[in-house]
Amino acid sequence: MVKKKRRIRITIRPYDEAVEEIIETCERIEKGLPVSPADTELSFEDAAHMLSTLSKKRMELLMHLHRQDPLTIRQLAKELKRDYSVVHGDIKLLLHLGLLKKNKDEKIFVPWDELIIELPLAA
Repeated sequence: MVKKKRRIRITIRPYDEAVEEIIETCERIEKGLPVSPADTELSFEDAAHMLSTLSKKRMELLMHLHRQDPLTIRQLAKELKRDYSVVHGDIKLLLHLGLLKKNKDEKIFVPWDELIIELPLAA
């Protein structure tokens, strides 16, 4: 049996458009209509915000964690040779965005197999 890859799609989408889609999905659910199974999505208002949020160091952190068993923030900071407080801030943000999760032991892990980043050149 082939395990389905867990994916999150990261896009640029105006806030109003994202909210409108959420409302439409909720209305379909309330009416008992089918909702298309889609990858989970994380949307940013513009490219500058996406690129500053998904900085090189945060992406390195995600990639490192994906290759590891769940780690504590202290273990992660030590392995990456980064300051604990900076790594803690990055983890807090990435948890809030849903790009990371904590297990029952409060260790951090990446719940995704793939990040699909869409960056349109014309917005």
